[in-house]
Amino acid sequence: MTATAFLTHLQGSFLPLLDNPWLGPARDELSPGLRVHFFRKYAIYYMPTDRDIVIIRVVRGSQDRDALFSES
Repeated sequence: MTATAFLTHLQGSFLPLLDNPWLGPARDELSPGLRVHFFRKYAIYYMPTDRDIVIIRVVRGSQDRDALFSES
C-alpha cells in the first residue's frame, strides 16, 4: 500500500468519529478529554470539541502510550 493510499484510508477512519465523537473510549488517565479510536494497528488519540474532533496523535498500537503522553 502506498503512503497516499494509507493516508486516504486513515482519514476515512475519522468519519465515524465526526458522526459520533464519543465513540472511542475515554483515556482521561493520559489527558482529560482524550479518547482513542483504532484503525488497523494504529491508535488514533483525539479530543472532541463543540463542532469537530482534534486529532492529537496517531501511533502504532504497540508503542508505549504512557511514554508518548508523559511529554505532552
